[in-house]
Amino acid sequence: MQHPTDLTAAAFDQQLKLHGFFHIRAEGRFADVRVKGCPRTEPVMRGRRLNRQATLEALLAARKARADAAAAAEAVQMERERTAALIAPPVMPAARTTLEGAPAIAQLATDLIDITTTSEGVALVDLVRKGWRRSQVFEHIDAARTLAYTRQDGVPA
Repeated sequence: MQHPTDLTAAAFDQQLKLHGFFHIRAEGRFADVRVKGCPRTEPVMRGRRLNRQATLEALLAARKARADAAAAAEAVQMERERTAALIAPPVMPAARTTLEGAPAIAQLATDLIDITTTSEGVALVDLVRKGWRRSQVFEHIDAARTLAYTRQDGVPA
């Protein structure tokens, strides 16, 4: 018998799909398919039964914790860059970090084309080396990829 505040099995499956989680029965854990590497989270049990509501809340809390950790790491990196700029100002400003909107998308598309002409593919590290912040890349990559395809082939992928 289910706990009165617990989700039904059908509602739990629907919530898992809605939020991008997948139950890996062989491991007995849940994977977050919206995050690179599909990090695993243990289910919350009540005795020998799965507490569906608490498990869903734990999955969402784990996703939020990972997002908060990534944001904190980005803030630390930005603070390092700010401190480094105070100690030793760069000879030339990093033009890409100040770009926003359409100019950022256009420059990112140009960088994608440049990198793919010299190597097989583009990795996040390649774009960071060119002066992009990770948050900028994640924000504009889809539009820039479409623009780059359009510039190269005339047809977006």
